[in-house]
Amino acid sequence: MCLLVLAVGCAAQPSAPPESQASTTTTAAPPAPEPAATTSSSANPPTAAPLPGPADGPPVAGGPVIRWVPIGPAAPTDPPEGTLYELLRNRDCAGLRESTLNTAFPAVWKAAEATCQALATDLPADWQQAQAALAGVPGLPPGRCWEIKVTESLHQAVALRTAHPGVQLLVNAAGAGDDCPRQLTGLTVLDGPSAGAAPPSVPFGGGAKVRLEGFFVNVDKVLVDGNPVDVQGTPFGPFEFYAPPAASGATSATVAVVATPPVSGEAALLYADPTPPVPGPTPTTPPTPPPDTSSPPPETPAGATP
Repeated sequence: MCLLVLAVGCAAQPSAPPESQASTTTTAAPPAPEPAATTSSSANPPTAAPLPGPADGPPVAGGPVIRWVPIGPAAPTDPPEGTLYELLRNRDCAGLRESTLNTAFPAVWKAAEATCQALATDLPADWQQAQAALAGVPGLPPGRCWEIKVTESLHQAVALRTAHPGVQLLVNAAGAGDDCPRQLTGLTVLDGPSAGAAPPSVPFGGGAKVRLEGFFVNVDKVLVDGNPVDVQGTPFGPFEFYAPPAASGATSATVAVVATPPVSGEAALLYADPTPPVPGPTPTTPPTPPPDTSSPPPETPAGATP
């Protein structure tokens, strides 16, 4: 009997491990749904991302959406503005704050850093600083497309936060395209008899100064009918060149720009010598009458009868 009891006791001991294994499987089970959630999220990516700062609640359907800074694109050959543009587009507030790059319009990038910070924290004090910084941005010339697009996005962000206090803002950059394509759109003749005229026209002998119209960051050279000519200008322009003489028998030439990244578009430059004014009739002087050579009548003596 003792042997039987011991055998039963020994046989009963292995029953514990199955219970322990069943408990471990149950505990590990909850993480299983996670892959399904990830798959669903990747299949339907959001078109508008919530701001990284404190949330005021879940996004409201149809709520305010900021159209964020569109794609540049930036290139290694771009001036400092290209680097700062990309930092803002990626909402890299620290990169903007720590930058020591020199720019033509520093007030724009100061406002960019302040607004980026306000978007990140959503603190009223930071929004006030962003609004004050934007007020200090001067008027921008038409050729500064990047700075113009940056300030448009910054103004919209501040305006939406002011108009919708307490509502979570969304930033939509998914559908943003290149709003500043680098392209040649036309020419303007700056001197000579046809300065400012449209279409642009220069004398057959060339020599007139011509300005490129469009959006350019850098210009390596200008091609006139495929032949390179010297170009003058600083980053973002204006860029100017002197028209070469017309080719034999040609009345126009095609102008293109070579740059990195490429600049699209072409423009026609016309050649025409100004027509001299037609001379009018030469005024004539009336002829001088010949002198009177006839003899004067004889004098009649006093008292005589004629």
